[in-house]
Amino acid sequence: MDRGYRKGLRLEADRKSRGTWLGLLIASWVVIALLAWLDPFKIGHRRYEQPTWPADIHLQTPERSGTLPRGVSLETDGFGDLFAFGTIEDAPVLYGTTAQLESAGTGRWGGPWSLTEAWSREARGEELIGKVGDAVRVVAFADPGRQEEHLITIDAELSEPSRAGPEETKLVLSRGCLRLGSVKGPLVVLGQRANGLSVDSEGWLAAGRFGLQQLRVGEVGEIWLDTLVDDEIALNALRLQCGGNRDVVQVGGLNRRPVCDLTEEQAAANRAAMTEQQRMIRDRMAEQFETQVAACTAQGRSRLACERSIPPMPPAPLPPGAPDWPTFQGLGPGERCIPQGEVPPGAWKPDQSS
Repeated sequence: MDRGYRKGLRLEADRKSRGTWLGLLIASWVVIALLAWLDPFKIGHRRYEQPTWPADIHLQTPERSGTLPRGVSLETDGFGDLFAFGTIEDAPVLYGTTAQLESAGTGRWGGPWSLTEAWSREARGEELIGKVGDAVRVVAFADPGRQEEHLITIDAELSEPSRAGPEETKLVLSRGCLRLGSVKGPLVVLGQRANGLSVDSEGWLAAGRFGLQQLRVGEVGEIWLDTLVDDEIALNALRLQCGGNRDVVQVGGLNRRPVCDLTEEQAAANRAAMTEQQRMIRDRMAEQFETQVAACTAQGRSRLACERSIPPMPPAPLPPGAPDWPTFQGLGPGERCIPQGEVPPGAWKPDQSS
C-alpha cells in the first residue's frame, strides 16, 4: 500500500569506510608531525642556518718588512746575492706559568690574532702578518668555511683529528717555508686553531695564537694534526714554491706546557692541608653520627637497629680554625706542567714567593 513515500534506494553511511578515512586522516597528521620533527630533507636547516663557503687553503706572501726575526739565516739565490727567506731549525723554549704565558704577547701585536680573522678584513698587508716578510716566503693556512654574517664556522668533517693526540715535535722554517719536525719534513698548512704568525716580544718567529696556544718556530712543544683540507690547486702551488718534500700536513693546534706555579714544598703543603681537612670532616661526621645513635638507643632500641635506621651523613661543615685548602693557588708538579726544578737557571722567574 502506497502511503505517499517515494520509492527508491535508501543510502546509509558505511561505518567501515568512515573508520578507514578517519584512520588515514590521523595517520597523515602523525606522518607530517614526524617529518617536521626529523626534517630529513633539511628544510628547517637550510632556512635557519647561515650558508657557508667551501673549505679551501689560502697562500699568503708576506710583505717585506726590513726586519729579520732572531735565528734566521740568510740564503743565497745561486748568483752570489743573499736574500732573507730564512731557515730556523731550533729556538729556545719560552718558559712561564699559565698566567705569564697568557699575558706574554698581549698588547705587543696589533694585528689580528689569526690569519683567518685577517683574511675576513678588507685591510690585509702588514696587518696580516707582522715583521715576518723577510724570513717567510709563503704562508699556507686553511679556512674551513665562513658564514656570511659570522667569522668562522667549524666544518665537523674537516676538523676531525687524523691522529689520537698531540706529538712532541716542532715547526721548522726551511728556506722560507714552514715544515714539520725538520728541514726535510712535510710542508705545513696552519689550521684554524693555530694559524697566527708573528714575531714575539723577544724577536723570535712564532706560530699559533698566543700564550699557551703558541710555539716559536723551532721550539719543541705539543702539536696536533688535523685532516688536511682537500684543495689540490693550492697544495700544488705550495709544493711548487717550496720544493723538496712534497708531503703536506695540516696543523690543528699548538700548545706549550706551562711551568708549575707551585714548588714541591708548596704542593706538599697543599696535600697536607687537604688531608687535614678531610680528617676533620670525617671526625665531625662521626660525632654527629654518634649523637644520633645515642638519641636512638635512649629510646630502648638496639645499637645495630639504630645504626641501620640512620641515613648516610652529609659532609659536615668545617669547624672554625680549619686550614684553608689549597694553601697555595695554581698548578703543581704532576698537573701537566713543567716542575720548577727542571727549568734551566735564568730562563724563568717565578711570579709568587715560596
